[in-house]
Amino acid sequence: MRWLLRLDAGLETVLTVVCVVLAYGLLGTGRWRMPSWLSTPVLLVVALVLLLAAVMLWWLSGRPDPVVVRAVAVANGVTALAFLAWAIIGLGAGIQLRILLAATAVLLGILATTQYAWAIRPSGKDVLPGS
Repeated sequence: MRWLLRLDAGLETVLTVVCVVLAYGLLGTGRWRMPSWLSTPVLLVVALVLLLAAVMLWWLSGRPDPVVVRAVAVANGVTALAFLAWAIIGLGAGIQLRILLAATAVLLGILATTQYAWAIRPSGKDVLPGS
């Protein structure tokens, strides 16, 4: 479970960078158009929350608890569904941003499913070395 939490922390860090890039307008035009309701300050706050989540996930990976991993899995699953809904509905996002949202939703869904499956295993032990 340790490596799943660290993988999750890495994904949160990547999403942090994407939010910062979008916040500063490096991709916010044309097909990467951001919704008008998603301003620079909002994106920077989201980036900060994601960065704090990455730090917390990395810290939790040092002492993985199946109950915590299940909670993280559920949170990832809910986020995946929200991103997928946003990608489908659009809500002012450009097509490339919607594709990025859909791809992120798929990755989060896979991660959530894997985390949950590992957290409910009867043995409760990791099978990978160093996990």
